Formats: sequence, C-alpha cells, structure tokens
Amino acid sequence: MTTSSTLTLGTTALLAGVATLLTSCLEAPNYPTTPRIDFKELKVDRYNFGGGQTPIDTVRVTIDFTDGDGDLGLDVIGDKEPPYNPTKPDGTYNRTTHNYFITPYRRKTPTAEFEAVVENDMGGKNSRFPPLYSPDAKPGPLKGTLTLDIPYDLGVPFRPGEEVRFEVSIMDRALNESNTITTPSYIVQKP
Repeated sequence: MTTSSTLTLGTTALLAGVATLLTSCLEAPNYPTTPRIDFKELKVDRYNFGGGQTPIDTVRVTIDFTDGDGDLGLDVIGDKEPPYNPTKPDGTYNRTTHNYFITPYRRKTPTAEFEAVVENDMGGKNSRFPPLYSPDAKPGPLKGTLTLDIPYDLGVPFRPGEEVRFEVSIMDRALNESNTITTPSYIVQKP
C-alpha cells in the first residue's frame, strides 16, 4: 500500500490536500522509517494593504517527504499528552509538541555570515501538520508534499535589503526526525 498526500499549512487556515490511497498488486516502496525531506520551492508574496498599514511578506516553503511506516502527523487538538505536550514539567518549551521545524536565518550585508533568528522561546514558527494517514488504515509508506505559509510584517524580524533563508526538518510520531534541508535565500524587498 502506498499513500500520497499533499498538505498546505497556514497560520490562519489549514488546508489538507487530496490524499490518494493506491492499493494494487504493485510492491510498496521501501522507504526508511525515519522521514526524509527534499527542498521543492520557496516563494515570497508581498501584500500591501495601504492606508499606512505595514506590508506583509508571506513566505511559502514547500518540501517533498517520504516515510516508510507512515506515522506522520499530530492531531492539532488531541495530541496534547506526553511526549506531544506543549511544555516540559519545568514550564519550558517542549520541542516535540511540534512536528514541522523551521529556523529562519538572515544576513544583514552580503559579506556577513547568516545568523539564526530567535523569534521566541516557545518554538518560533515551528508548527504541526495533521495526520497524513487514516487511523483505520494499515501502516505503510507515505510520499507527498508539505507547504508551510509564514506571514512576516515587513521589518519584523526582517528588514528590507536583508538576505533570508530557512532550515527545515519534520518529525514523525515515534520522534524520528528527518534530515534538515536549507532553502535558497531571498532578499527582502523595499516597501
């Protein structure tokens, strides 16, 4: 059995694409049980609302993924118990509450090094994507695409002229983390 999925994650809306379940006499692909990701696309759209409002850049990061046992996804509402709880017993951020990890990097001048941008101590723009399998289905390999849309007010945290890129990884329910990919960079445009 092979399952293919497409998923778009957004800050205000979560859109699950069409999932196609293929069953036949074909032999299932043999993917490792640790997820694997590859960069697919980086797109930036500028939204100007006028009236003195700050423009918003929406960064869209798209990756392709494979997973051998298909245990990808966390229920946004239901998965709140350990190991998926939001905070550790000491009140600090529990990274495994998320399954999509994204770290922004910026370079202020062309000769400077890229530096990580720490947005907050509770996971920044890390996110959750929902289960990509049917709870009633037999576990099997998954292959698909994930897209995360991230809105940034112009100037917060990136200023015009800065060069920006992202590091991305995902994690399955068994807490196996994928490889980390680095996106190409883009230059933040003036208003």
